[in-house]
Amino acid sequence: MARVLVADDSETILLLMRTRLELAGHEVETAADGQEVTEIVAGGEALPDLFLLDAMMPRKSGIDALRELRAAGVETPALIVSAHQNPGDADAASDVEISGYVTKPIDFDWLLDEIAALTS
Repeated sequence: MARVLVADDSETILLLMRTRLELAGHEVETAADGQEVTEIVAGGEALPDLFLLDAMMPRKSGIDALRELRAAGVETPALIVSAHQNPGDADAASDVEISGYVTKPIDFDWLLDEIAALTS
């Protein structure tokens, strides 16, 4: 199974994501915002198999965190989570390699299939 780094500013969503992903057999690390994501990666820990990043978070958005990671040479697949059906951040993220978008409320069956496809 995959090692997934999930970032969201909602503790409720982080708990839900951790629970659902761990029940599916994935190893999950969480971060409260994009700044924490970049700090975790800079801390030298093994890179996750997948980033699951909320589009809008305080201090640093998921897209901004991913932009920094890509500039540092990190090529790990990343899904951006958004509450919008057509994320307005798509244009803002056009310079960043994103593997896809996840809309809230999250369809966990779809998400688990997507994780499997991106990390196999």
